[in-house]
Amino acid sequence: MDHDSFDQSASTLGNINNMQVSLNIKGPYPEMSGGSDVSPPKEEGLREKYLRSISLAESSPQEAIVLLESVQKDVSALSLFSSNETIEDVSTKSISFLSLEHFLAVAFTNLPAAQGKMHERKAHILRSIDLWSAFLGRLERLELLSNEDIKEYHELMEEVDLSKAMSPANRDTKIARFKARQEAKKEMELLKALRERRSRFDIDPDEEIDGHDEDSLERDLALKQLTIYKVEALDNWSQSKRELPMIEMMVREEEERQGSEKHLGQATNVDKRPRPSGQPLQLTRITKDATGQILIKRDEVRSKVFRPGWNQPTMSLEELGEREYLQAIEREERQKQAESEQAKQPRRYEDLVRDGMEDDAQLVDASAALDRDWDDFKDENPRGSGNKHAMRGDKNF
Repeated sequence: MDHDSFDQSASTLGNINNMQVSLNIKGPYPEMSGGSDVSPPKEEGLREKYLRSISLAESSPQEAIVLLESVQKDVSALSLFSSNETIEDVSTKSISFLSLEHFLAVAFTNLPAAQGKMHERKAHILRSIDLWSAFLGRLERLELLSNEDIKEYHELMEEVDLSKAMSPANRDTKIARFKARQEAKKEMELLKALRERRSRFDIDPDEEIDGHDEDSLERDLALKQLTIYKVEALDNWSQSKRELPMIEMMVREEEERQGSEKHLGQATNVDKRPRPSGQPLQLTRITKDATGQILIKRDEVRSKVFRPGWNQPTMSLEELGEREYLQAIEREERQKQAESEQAKQPRRYEDLVRDGMEDDAQLVDASAALDRDWDDFKDENPRGSGNKHAMRGDKNF
């Protein structure tokens, strides 16, 4: 082989190797291919759009779904995430987009269900479950789930028997979720205070305060926020799975009612006269009071048809138990604090010896002053000085 042919073959092999490396980086999923090299202006505009859409997930879910699905397409087009990367490979500014599927699922669960269309509600719940599964599955690949979270995640992945109701959530699991959410929120408040302090004193981004420079601080804040979203996703997913059997029963009832109406010919013979929309049936009651005065009262019948005549409970037994448990924890903390404060109060020296606190110089000085005051009181008031009845009457008798 001559020199020119050798150079041409080497160049061809180099191009083939570059193509293989490029294909390997993309990974098996088109929506998760590539790295995270994004032009700052485009990603910053996408972040603003994302923050606006998640703020509408509960108040205006339909609008939020349109915006979030648009953001989802943009994230896929920009290739912000890869299937073979770890959380260390994800840029700080891209971490917030990891919760996109969670907010999309929340928006689907908040969509209102029209009367007589429970099959749409069922479809929305199933879509939300798929999105929470994708969200938690990505966190598992990034190693952001604890062993307990992974176990619960795989239990929720199991198929649901829609013919029977699910058992209520484990009380210990709910308490653990509550504590994890509260702990993450407390840590976020500390990090936000540190960020505010850096901004107030105009500290250089590379300078560290309390072990954080600006980038590591923003990264920890994003990860703590992601922890809160993880707990919310597990909780909402569990509630949605318990809702599915009830929705399935309502769907079957609607189908049976529609089938019976069609069989009896009622579907074509119903009263088609227009009725005022949004106005329930009203009933006017005319009675007399004790003086004979006529009283006229209008009742909205529809709102009271299925209302029982007794007061309904305002919370479930499970919620009451959780509330009493949290109150017991709070009382225990107050009692420990009171006992700690009581142990620091001055008292007699023999009491300090009994409690093993005779080495505390401050308490010893305070107890000495207390003993002196007590000795002064006994000197000023000798024993029996207040017994005046002993001086009365004849002492011979």
